[in-house]
Amino acid sequence: MKNLFLKTILVLVISTSFFKSQKVLIEGFIKQPTNKKINALIIVNDTINKLAKLDSLDFTRRDKIYREKEFINSNDEKGYFKILAKPTDSLFFRFGTFFHSEMHAVSDLLKMDKIVIDPKPIPCIPIKKCNQEKPIKTYAFVGKKINVYSVDTSLYCGGMLWDSKYEAVYEIDQELLGHYPSSRMTFTAYDHASMYEYNFQNYDTILLLIREYCGDLIEKDFFPVYKAVDGRWATPVDTYMEHHYQSKKLKLRNINFEKSFGFDISSDASPRYIGYKFPKEYYKIENGKAIPIMGRYVEDLVKIWKESSEKNKE
Repeated sequence: MKNLFLKTILVLVISTSFFKSQKVLIEGFIKQPTNKKINALIIVNDTINKLAKLDSLDFTRRDKIYREKEFINSNDEKGYFKILAKPTDSLFFRFGTFFHSEMHAVSDLLKMDKIVIDPKPIPCIPIKKCNQEKPIKTYAFVGKKINVYSVDTSLYCGGMLWDSKYEAVYEIDQELLGHYPSSRMTFTAYDHASMYEYNFQNYDTILLLIREYCGDLIEKDFFPVYKAVDGRWATPVDTYMEHHYQSKKLKLRNINFEKSFGFDISSDASPRYIGYKFPKEYYKIENGKAIPIMGRYVEDLVKIWKESSEKNKE
């Protein structure tokens, strides 16, 4: 009798272990909001994050996991989903930017008569509206970079902004237009996938043109600047920008920049590009460097910028 009891217990243990090691089909629905569709990723045991940490994992194995949906699946247009998992596994549900991710034990899901996952929304950040056409104030100053960091706009109401958004802090070195009541200014800047040389954060010292709208300081334009031998700030000729900022009154000047300054062109193989970017009337090519000989002082740049701004209003 005792042996029979022990055998029964052993069979139950083996059966339970066998059941836990077998995959079962989990079927359910992702509840869909009335105003949009949610395409969820249903992942067994957070496999995506774990794979990302395992650099040594064979690529063939990784591709197989993604291709054959071994640990990952998604819902259809009606929200229906199905996935194979063990009763001891957990399912991770990822719903995208505007909803909290969720984790559910498969053992809990199996107890439900009908599996319905209702995603919990993350409140979006409202975009500040400003109908002010004319700026409250305009500032122009030579600023030295202290800090520039990217702003995450993924949770903005209406979706991510087309432009990259930055918050920047600059030390004011020389004021040229308007007076700011601090030696440092924090402002917002936007950039629409500019080339490296036209992204303000890639320079340590720049001439900044800032306007204040609805209490916010917004960067409107900038020019990289360098020291001339007379101690003044100036910018060399940029052939592209010269098409946008021209003046009949304020012509280009001969400027002696500090001797150490020049653009490295040793890696630029195209003479045509060098000829366009650094024309001989504005630059001297010497020892793999384009040394500027013409340019504008920052005082003239501000006057030209104001002149250009006035023309655009017409």
